[in-house]
Amino acid sequence: MKKKVWLGALLVVTSALLIAGYRFMTDGKADLVIIGTELEGMYMARKAHDLGLDVTVLEPSEKVGGQLLRGEMLYLDETFDDKGNSLLQGSIKQLFQDYYAGHIRKLGDFQAYFQKLTKGIRIVTEAALTGAEKADGAIRSVTYTTGSGRTKTIEADYFVDNTDNAALINLLGVKRSPGLEALYQNPTKEYMSATYMMKFKGVDWQTFYGSFWKMNKAERMTMYGPETYVDANIAYGFPPIVARYEPKNPDKVNLRGLNILNQNDGEIIINALQVYDVDPSDPETVKRAMAYAREEMPRIRDHLRQHITGFQNIELNGEPDYLYVREYDHFPTEYTLQASDLLGGEMFWDNVSVGGYFIDIQGSRSNREGFAIGRPDKYGMPLRSYLLKDADNVIVAGKLVGASPVAYGSARIQPNGALAAESIGVLLARLEGTGVGLKQVTPDIMGDFQRHMREAYGVELQPGKGASKIEGMSPEDIAELNAGHITLLANKNQARTLPFIRVYYNNEEVVFTAHKPVIVDGKTWTPVEELLTAFGARNIRIDLDRGEIQYRHVDDPDRLRTIVAPIHILNNRVLINLREISDLFGYKTFWDNKNRVITIYGGEQASSVAGQS
Repeated sequence: MKKKVWLGALLVVTSALLIAGYRFMTDGKADLVIIGTELEGMYMARKAHDLGLDVTVLEPSEKVGGQLLRGEMLYLDETFDDKGNSLLQGSIKQLFQDYYAGHIRKLGDFQAYFQKLTKGIRIVTEAALTGAEKADGAIRSVTYTTGSGRTKTIEADYFVDNTDNAALINLLGVKRSPGLEALYQNPTKEYMSATYMMKFKGVDWQTFYGSFWKMNKAERMTMYGPETYVDANIAYGFPPIVARYEPKNPDKVNLRGLNILNQNDGEIIINALQVYDVDPSDPETVKRAMAYAREEMPRIRDHLRQHITGFQNIELNGEPDYLYVREYDHFPTEYTLQASDLLGGEMFWDNVSVGGYFIDIQGSRSNREGFAIGRPDKYGMPLRSYLLKDADNVIVAGKLVGASPVAYGSARIQPNGALAAESIGVLLARLEGTGVGLKQVTPDIMGDFQRHMREAYGVELQPGKGASKIEGMSPEDIAELNAGHITLLANKNQARTLPFIRVYYNNEEVVFTAHKPVIVDGKTWTPVEELLTAFGARNIRIDLDRGEIQYRHVDDPDRLRTIVAPIHILNNRVLINLREISDLFGYKTFWDNKNRVITIYGGEQASSVAGQS
């Protein structure tokens, strides 16, 4: 009898140990597992959690918040349609309202917002993914190691990759789609630059703001650029200022137009210092980029002190923990957005967001300055662009949206992805228990869901087709647009940017620091300052209203000269017709179509060339 009791007790203890061991090794099952804590995916987590789904967030890093908190990308970009109406919808709208009201400006404010957004949601940090079990076309579970070295497994109905480095998608071995390198016809992978957010203190914003608006329009445009803007809260633009900055490591970094946030108390943060060749899946590239950026900071501080009123006493004010990473690999989704979808104002039956923002291809290794493709009115973002093709239950969020490298220039903007993620969170809750998966959603189901979003949350996912910017374009031109070879100007003209044009004056290459030359209606247009400076012009002053450019020449500095010529504005830069200006100076121009090179000869060389022809 004692022997039987002892054996029974042993079995109970053994079973308890096995159960405890299983619980120690597993996290059980959730309805939704989100990998990464980028802001967009947290809106999905919030809605899904509030609507009764079991949500777990696995953050591979030690700290949460991604681009927003670790990268300190605190300069928020709002989306608007052509009429200036805000496209903000969903929960992120309150963030912008608090931001504009001045309640959220500093890192601590954003941290408090993030904590409130994720309150009550289980977040596991230092959760490094190590494996995934896939069966019947779906992911059944993922395995990860904790910060203490324990191995755990969690099952879920749906998994979301909400990282900036495709942590889950890479684990699944999904083949990447061609990226930015296809645009520039390069053999190696290429991404848009990342940004090191620059933090300064000691700014006199009131003096900065006041002096800007005391200048007349021509003075402001000449000193700071035609589309530069300053108010009590933000400032953006300043291409002439950044064009004069010479980086210590020009092959690694670039100072582009300044996006400045007034954080009050003399503190500002600026989105402008770009670093190239950052692969967020390779920590060494991030480390190197941070080091290169750090080297530039004292030089940039001194440059801003010299050239911007109110910045004379600025000092460095710490640094971010990480970079603002704009782009990583693109992966096949059920639908891939194209530039023509955006500029055509397309709306889709399965819209989960309504997007906006100009198609902004930021600088990279092949093109330091970057360029814009065009400005959409508004466009739909379909559910299918957030569903990974290679698995039935993997959702992508934020920067991993299914978009071509060109369309991605707009689709990547946070309000676009935040609404999509939040909408999908609601849709998942509505589908719970129905046996219908996201890839089985029908137009009828989607229509009911979109009506629910309108009635329950005031979110309009079918606002009607946006204004088309591609009406009348030929199929060939649309293909060129989608390839990134055409930029649509505000006056509906087309500018051809790629392949790039190189310009030489008297056998010296003219370096364009903020925008490459473009072809409009068969004519080459170049940024005014670089071209005229190469011609010997100084003290260049531009009056847009009169279409006048005034300057003094190095050979006759006492004489003020005036050019009256057509002008284009592109990316806050003033462009002039290269041949027309060359002719006004009496110079000779030659076009090498094969190599896309323009050679200009002036002075004695122009006479010599003319004599040979």
